[in-house]
Amino acid sequence: MKPDDDNRQEILRRAGPYLSLGTTFAASLLLFPLIGWWADGRLGTNPWLTLTGVFAGILVGTVNFVTVIMRRPPE
Repeated sequence: MKPDDDNRQEILRRAGPYLSLGTTFAASLLLFPLIGWWADGRLGTNPWLTLTGVFAGILVGTVNFVTVIMRRPPE
């Protein structure tokens, strides 16, 4: 392996936890409201479960984001 390859691998290893943050946040903002919308349709509770899903998605996405950001990087 060349020294440049080692440097790239080290950069990717350190950046790895941060690369999926956007996707995870977006997925939680889409998935939870969709589950709430589906449950509202089944139970006839419009719009309460959809709104609960929106707030749950925001909460889960934010908690995951903060958890990853606050974690100490490996030395």
